[in-house]
Amino acid sequence: MKKIIQLALIVAAGLLLAATASPTVNGQDTAWEVPEEARAMENPLESSADVIAAGAELYERRCLMCHGETAKGDGPATRTIKPAPSDMSTVEARDRMTDGEIFYKISEGKRPMPPQKGKISEEEIWSLVHYVRSLQPAP
Repeated sequence: MKKIIQLALIVAAGLLLAATASPTVNGQDTAWEVPEEARAMENPLESSADVIAAGAELYERRCLMCHGETAKGDGPATRTIKPAPSDMSTVEARDRMTDGEIFYKISEGKRPMPPQKGKISEEEIWSLVHYVRSLQPAP
């Protein structure tokens, strides 16, 4: 019986440590570690009306349900998914995330966001990056 209590205490301590280890905002996990080499990647596509339009089409099909029409994280699916996506339409988001970081996050995903790598091409992901940038305030 003593060993069961000790094991239960160890498990409880581990859960408490895990729950307090990652930063949260409004109860949502906000930590999303992106490797520095991914953050340093530059968008190989030139921004153009055609590239942004292609990104907009992909966004509408693959992202809008969760991220919302203007990337505020307020899409209709946010009623049922937790954590809800963060607002990517702000100056803070623009200044905080590099193109490489956005590419990485779209490619790799993080629950509840599904990874897009293997579902769409790298070029399409880079066009999504340009589209997301077009929704942010100009620097």
